[in-house]
Amino acid sequence: MILELTKQNILNLTNESKRKNILASWRSWGIWHKAPEIGLSVYRLDLPDGSFFTASWYEGDDFFPGGSMGMGNVNRPRFNLCDKGGKLKAGSKAESLLTDKLKELRKEMLSHANN
Repeated sequence: MILELTKQNILNLTNESKRKNILASWRSWGIWHKAPEIGLSVYRLDLPDGSFFTASWYEGDDFFPGGSMGMGNVNRPRFNLCDKGGKLKAGSKAESLLTDKLKELRKEMLSHANN
């Protein structure tokens, strides 16, 4: 079953740490697609505006090379973002783009609630 964030879930994301925790819990999103032939599992998180995040993980993906500055190897999936009505595109997105999306959604919901 695919996890869906509600409007209240989004409103509760009051800081960057809480938004990053959503990404850190990617294994709880629910498996959207599996390709056992290549060891791929794609997890999906639906957002209230119709867009969604995915986290792609390959079996045996023990680490994803981290950046410079002594980050070393970081055990993370490849994240992606798909807009409402759009199609998932190849590649991956930086985690900051996903947390920015959550921040933007919260701002929009607060704006609508005040009008």
